[in-house]
Amino acid sequence: MARVGVNGVTLAVREWPGRGPALVLVHGLTANHTCWESLAAVLSPDYRVLAWDLRGRGDSDKPERGYSLARHSDDLVGLLGHYGLDQAVLVGHSLGAAIALHFAVHYPDRVTRLVLVDGGFDVRAEILDSLGPALARVGLEFPSLDVYLQMLQGLPFLAGRWNEHLTRYFTYDVEPGPGGGVRSKVARHAIEEELANLGRERLWVWHRKVKAPTLLLRAPDGLLGETDCLMTQDEAEAVRHAIPRCTLVVVPGTNHYTILLGDNPLVQRALRSFLDSP
Repeated sequence: MARVGVNGVTLAVREWPGRGPALVLVHGLTANHTCWESLAAVLSPDYRVLAWDLRGRGDSDKPERGYSLARHSDDLVGLLGHYGLDQAVLVGHSLGAAIALHFAVHYPDRVTRLVLVDGGFDVRAEILDSLGPALARVGLEFPSLDVYLQMLQGLPFLAGRWNEHLTRYFTYDVEPGPGGGVRSKVARHAIEEELANLGRERLWVWHRKVKAPTLLLRAPDGLLGETDCLMTQDEAEAVRHAIPRCTLVVVPGTNHYTILLGDNPLVQRALRSFLDSP
């Protein structure tokens, strides 16, 4: 991991060296860069892959204020400059998809292609209620890493879907707590401000302004179940029609988390085909 200073904060950045164009990967609300491990390992021989912990997450700085799509886009401008990149393919998941969408609209000349993974659409109010289990761990201390992982494995949306990628992802997520246990590295104040600012955004007004060819990947099994999809099929179709050059791929058998945290061959094929297309 590199430590890169941009906009008054230091961000933790991971690079997978490759021979081809640059791919910059943007994670979700309470996530970290390790959610991209499986895809980066597949793509890095042919692409230069970069991923970072958003401010307020992982091993990046956690300032008291400054959590919005615009601020993350500013951070991304700084990262591109640090790595000498005039342009890149942007791939975002969940909140990361919203950040990537924001960046693609406000810095169109710097985005060659755009990939939105189960995100990039306005979040309905009822969906925020479904984020409870993911947010509940933030700020809590658990007796040990094993107890933390066991709790997560029992959650309905992960039960029966656990794999080595989830183990690595959630292991990186924790740090020693003041009581001798472990707690998530995610800063609660960052998430609270992020959600408040996101609630003021209207992402749909940006869809028609996207210039880059776009791939939209949808997870039909939702957050906790099929009834709480972050993006319904109708919404996904609306996004596909609104973004001028957009391809929609539905990934059966995946939910909002496992569409990324796994070795799904359809995700890999769809992404590779999109990246390799003229």
